[in-house]
Amino acid sequence: MEISDTHTLAVTEQSQVNEARRAIVSMAENGGLSRKNCDRIAVICAELATNLIKHTKSGGSLLAQIIQDGERIALDLYCRDEGKGMDVKACIVDGFSSEGTLGTGLGAIKRMADECEMFSANQIGTVIHVRIWNAAANALSQLAWGGLSVPKKGQLVSGDKWSMNFQNSEVYCLLVDGLGHGIEASDASRLAVKRFKSNFDLPPAPMLKLLHASLRGSRGAVGAVAKLDLKTKILTFCGLGNIDAIVQTGAERKHLVSLNGTLGYEARKFNEYSVPWTKDSTLVMHSDGFSSKTMQDIEGMETLSAGLMAGLLYQKHAKTSDDATVCVLKHTRSK
Repeated sequence: MEISDTHTLAVTEQSQVNEARRAIVSMAENGGLSRKNCDRIAVICAELATNLIKHTKSGGSLLAQIIQDGERIALDLYCRDEGKGMDVKACIVDGFSSEGTLGTGLGAIKRMADECEMFSANQIGTVIHVRIWNAAANALSQLAWGGLSVPKKGQLVSGDKWSMNFQNSEVYCLLVDGLGHGIEASDASRLAVKRFKSNFDLPPAPMLKLLHASLRGSRGAVGAVAKLDLKTKILTFCGLGNIDAIVQTGAERKHLVSLNGTLGYEARKFNEYSVPWTKDSTLVMHSDGFSSKTMQDIEGMETLSAGLMAGLLYQKHAKTSDDATVCVLKHTRSK
């Protein structure tokens, strides 16, 4: 699965509404989405951006990325603000409005999107996650996933990358953080993703050893690999450096330990850790662009989709002083 860096577009004044819409539609077109899908995206972006101006004092931002899973392509879109919050259930009902408008915006967005989830609370703000696909769901559609890789403020590219690959009844997950920031860090992470994709059937420890050898001579990176086997219901993990990862199952939390070291420079041990997996389990991995309190918030998010969960963790815990990446894997919620 190919995942682009997440582009952030500020929407704090009226003139930025159309700027954000045009930029995201262009991103979708360049990513390979059809004209019909881009028309949907244009309407959704316009509604979300307009709401940021109408309903918040300081506006907010739209975050967009392209996901390619074989022939399936999606625009992944987040709308976030730090306003007073809203009653989501009331606001998605057509006719509801707090500003005297027709009150059809959020309901229309939910109908037009292939996936749409919303979270809102006082003192946190609002996070809306929308996904537009060009094709139907894949064979492992019982699994839900989401994530973001947002560059450090002022940087054009992220030194972090994440990737997931699905093969039969197995899922392989990678999160890698190139040392430092900018192009050289991004190049190291891209090389790691390339090696991961061409060898993703390796177990986590051999995979990390391969990445370690491949990154010699590069900027270097820290990283972690997780493999979920749905037949054995076991998740196996191997990490090097400051990648934080857990498997949360109900109130039970299993921390997945990354050892000291740097891919491409020094790595003395590649230890694997295995934990049981159930339909109620959630895997969360994040780079050090998130606060140390991030994982304390996982419990209580069981009802959220994987994409919305990733967006909410970013909203609450991401740092602007570093590249920030989070990825989430869990089972699809029952309808």
